[in-house]
Amino acid sequence: MSFYVYRPTEKVFLADDEKTWTDFFFDAAGFTSRKLADQIAERELGPGHDAYVLDDGIEV
Repeated sequence: MSFYVYRPTEKVFLADDEKTWTDFFFDAAGFTSRKLADQIAERELGPGHDAYVLDDGIEV
């Protein structure tokens, strides 16, 4: 399962470079755990950020 950082207010995903944002899910950075994705979101946006961590729903 992969986890993605999504900002619903901007309708964007954190991109593969982990610094920019993209409108396209297929260009989004996939993380190995929800905790890691949330830590990256906090690093990029600060505490109390407006992003959600979404999973792709694929169990491996």
